[in-house]
Amino acid sequence: MEHNEIAWQGELSRRARVYEDIEAGERFEGTMTTLDYTCLTLLTLVLVVGFWLWGA
Repeated sequence: MEHNEIAWQGELSRRARVYEDIEAGERFEGTMTTLDYTCLTLLTLVLVVGFWLWGA
């Protein structure tokens, strides 16, 4: 095997371990919760109403 192939196999193994660690946890990193969606909706509503009032 070439050096690049050996390095790539090591990288694939490392990535597999990382994904296994993520799956073992309760929550995936970066997933949005109900609170995140609620805050995003409220922010959108405030911005829409604010710009609508500003333009009126």
